[in-house]
Amino acid sequence: MDCFFTNVALRKFPQYRDKPVAIGHSSTDKSSPQEFASRSKNSSSELSTCNYIARKFGLRKGMFLGDAIQLCPDLVVLPYEFESFQEVSAVVDEVLHEYAGKYNRYVEVVSCDEAYVEIYVEPEDYTGNDIYGFLYSIAEEIRKDIFKHT
Repeated sequence: MDCFFTNVALRKFPQYRDKPVAIGHSSTDKSSPQEFASRSKNSSSELSTCNYIARKFGLRKGMFLGDAIQLCPDLVVLPYEFESFQEVSAVVDEVLHEYAGKYNRYVEVVSCDEAYVEIYVEPEDYTGNDIYGFLYSIAEEIRKDIFKHT
């Protein structure tokens, strides 16, 4: 799932949706994400992940926070939201199992943000010869359901 940790954290901080955002260790006080980032220019803390906006600045998971802030001074660093990660992951798991059940197959959960879904379709499940289009439409339905439920 694309930017799972960042997108889950952004549910709590929607004002940063259009900003470069990373997930990392946040300050222990109640400072804002920007105040924390400005004090962390020399930090050797590592980013867990970042959104696509931040990636345009050259940021990537595992890089030092201080280096990330030098590349992207407006970076917003949000804290880990472990309970939210578990909650959203459980919802995603339910949606994936629902679709796997429709097509008589399985879900293999690899981690809270990664899973494989095996589905089995018969020729009568789709019209015409476009099985790839049919499978793409299933993937889009899954995405929409996940978005709707999270």
